[in-house]
This record gives sequence, structure tokens and C-alpha cells, in this order.
Amino acid sequence: MSVAAPADNSSAETPKGTCRSCHRSLAVNRDERCRLCATARRNAHLDGDPDWETEPGQRRGIQLFLGDSFSAPPRAARLRPAPPDPEAAAVPAAGQQMELFSLRPAPDRADGAARTWASSPAGAELLAAVTTFDRTRGWPAATTRGVQRAIALVAVTSSHFDPSPAVLAELRRRYLPLRRLREFLAAAELGPFPRQMHPTSLVKHTLGELPAPMVKELTAWITALTGDDSTHRRTRPHTSSTIDSYLRAVRAAVQQWARHYPSLRQVTDDDVDTHLEPLRGSRRTHTAVALRSLFGTLKAHKMIFADPARHTRPGNYPRRPVLGLDDATRTGLLPSLDRADHRLVVLLAAVHALSRADIAKLRLDDVDLHAHTIVMHGHTRPLDTLTHDHLVAWLHERRQRWPNTANPHLLITTQSALGLTSVSTAYFQGLPIPVADLRADRLLGQARDTSGDVLALMHLFGLSSRGAARYCTELEPDVPTNFR
Repeated sequence: MSVAAPADNSSAETPKGTCRSCHRSLAVNRDERCRLCATARRNAHLDGDPDWETEPGQRRGIQLFLGDSFSAPPRAARLRPAPPDPEAAAVPAAGQQMELFSLRPAPDRADGAARTWASSPAGAELLAAVTTFDRTRGWPAATTRGVQRAIALVAVTSSHFDPSPAVLAELRRRYLPLRRLREFLAAAELGPFPRQMHPTSLVKHTLGELPAPMVKELTAWITALTGDDSTHRRTRPHTSSTIDSYLRAVRAAVQQWARHYPSLRQVTDDDVDTHLEPLRGSRRTHTAVALRSLFGTLKAHKMIFADPARHTRPGNYPRRPVLGLDDATRTGLLPSLDRADHRLVVLLAAVHALSRADIAKLRLDDVDLHAHTIVMHGHTRPLDTLTHDHLVAWLHERRQRWPNTANPHLLITTQSALGLTSVSTAYFQGLPIPVADLRADRLLGQARDTSGDVLALMHLFGLSSRGAARYCTELEPDVPTNFR
């Protein structure tokens, strides 16, 4: 006797309809209730709720549900991956693993990647270029190795040799030569080009929030200063440092006027005079020059009706009086110095009246030890015996300390010996007396010896007529001044 197997209704589809309780259109049972309402009614009956016969859709506190939860595709279809795009899929080379995505290593964990890059053909070629470049700069071996390590780290952690702040911090932590790295990247034309801030962004960054008309007027001014204005070319392009100093000079005035006016065309002559009144010295002069440039440009662009700064005269701020040194200070200055370069600087300023900028710009080609001459301001001058002897002593020390340097300047330091630039202004701060005071004492003494002969000062030291007259007028009243 055969027994019939029970019918398998698991695959039968539940009929869809409208739930009598929640009135949703979805699958319902034979009582015309959805699964949620049927479960809620059954649980209420099992819990002994006396109001269990009330439809769940009419009760409070029914459990919430996720909308459209039954329209999702089957689980197998959801887990099935999408077919790959044959055109977008990368085909790896034989024996090489395909790269899923590009991820650069962290700066502090990039040593392995840096060594791999250094052994590649492109890395080996660039590192060899560093070795060739260091011969033109006279770098020591330690500096060359440091630059090569820095280039390898930048190459694997940055894009287009543009290191991020995190990479720069890691290079500083490892004491790698960042300045020499920048010199090589600039010479090899690698790395990002200098990015200049847009004039509008520069105005907002420096001056803060301003009315829209003022921002437009200041942007036109900055555009004219940078030389990007093709319609009005009244002046030559200014450097970025000059533009920044102009913006800082007018910042207080513009911010004050922005509280009362929406546009600079409403600024009057009295407003400009009121702002300049409390200023003194070089600050007043610089602010007046910047305001004249601002309103003059706006007037030329026909963005204002009248120039409120047209009557402003920057003037010259008062100079401090020229004072000479006493005999005791002048006599004991040279023996008190221990460094050969400092003694040479003192002699160049106190004997030949060279300024700090003139001394820093002196080159080895300007000195002729055999003829005992030195070229200053384009003119050949004789060297006295004392200056010549100290110059020879400094050149001997310079050759011993930096035998391979390519810096052409006469005075160099440990930092500048690795490059081609002159010494900075901080180099002269180690002197007991400023170079300007030594030079002023020499010029004042020469003016006294020549009885205030302006032409003699101009001929001996290459001064202008105004500069020579300044030292001649500083003499005592009993010394006559000769303005021949």
C-alpha cells in the first residue's frame, strides 16, 4: 500500500491583498491580515491582554516596520557580485599582481617603498642627477646622501614631488636638508610651480570680510599691481612682498571705512587725513604711499569719482643724527674680535665705508690680491695693507673650511657655502658695533678731514650728492662746509 507524500506548499506564493487591520496592500493570510498584524494579535492573546480582539492597526503601541521590506530581491541575488566591466578592468602583466587601488605609504613607514623606488630605473636616474648637481654646489657627502634620502621619501609619499605638511614634518624629524632639496627640485624643474593666490582671495585673507563693492575695488587694485591688468598698464608689476606690505599698510584704514561706507568711492579727503594724522615716521610714509597707489589706480579705472589721496604728501620721515665713535671704542674694536671674517667686515665698513648690503654682495672676482685692489660700486679702489692682510687671512680660512664650495661670494657661512646666495642680515648681528655705525663714523671723519667737501666724499666713496651733503651738514658749527 502506497502512502501519498504530503503536499509541499512552501513554494506556494501567498496571495496579496489589503490587510483588514493596517489597510496596507501586501501579502495577507486567510484572515486577511498581514504578517505583522497577525503576529501582534497573537502575542496580545498569549499575554492575556483583555483587549486582544481589537485589531492591531487600531491599537496604540504597535511595533514599527521597515517600509517596502518585502520588495527586496532574494538573498542570493543580493550577494551575487556584479559582472566586471571588460573595458575598465586592468589586465595585469604575466606574473604580476593586479593593483586594486593606489595607496601611498605613511611618511614614517615609507623606508621600504623608498628603497624600492631608489632601485628602479627612474629613481636611480634621479639620484644620479643629485650626485651631478652637488658638484656644482660643493656639497659634502653627508648633504648629498641626505638629499637623496629626502627625494626618495618625497617620491613615494607625494604626488608630483609636492610634499604634504606631514611629509615635511617627517623630513624635519629626520634632519634632512629641506633647503637643498628645494634647490635641486627647482633646478630639475620638479615639484609644483609657485602658486599665487587670486587677488580676491588675497584681499579677503588679508583684510577680512568687507562689503562686496570694496572687495571688487581692492581686487582691481591688486590686479593692477601684479601686472595682470591688460587695459591699464600704468606701472610695472610689483613683487609679492610689496603687494603684501601695501595690503598691511591700508588694512586699518579700509577696515575702519568699511564700518561707515559700502564703497571706497565715498571716502573723502578728510577721512584720509584723519587716518594719517596720528601716524608718525616711516609708518605714515608707507601708509600714505599705499593709499595714493590705491586711490590712484581706482581713479584710473574710473571706479571712483575723485581721488581723496591726491593732496597727500608722504614726505620723508626724520632721520636720526649721524654720530661718530669715540677714540677708545675705535682703537680697541679690532683686537677684541676673534673671527677673521668679522675683522674683515669691520675694516671694510670702518675704512672703505661699505654698507652691509655692499659687503654681502662682494664676490671673489672683485678682489685682486696681486694688485692690492677691490671693486666697489663698479669702481676699482686700492686696498690698504691692513685690510689686505686680513683679507688674505680670511681667504685662507675660507679655503680650509669649505674647499669644495661653489659659492662665488667673498663672505660665506656654513649654510650659504652649500648654495650660491649671499649671507643673510643675521650674519652681521654678531658684531659688537653695527656696520651702519662704523660706516657713518668713517664718512663723518672724512667729511671733517676735507672740511665738508661734498665732491670729495662723492669721489672717494661713490655717494650721491644728497648722501654726501648729509654727512657734511652734521659737522660741528666751527667746521666750515665746502659745497663746491
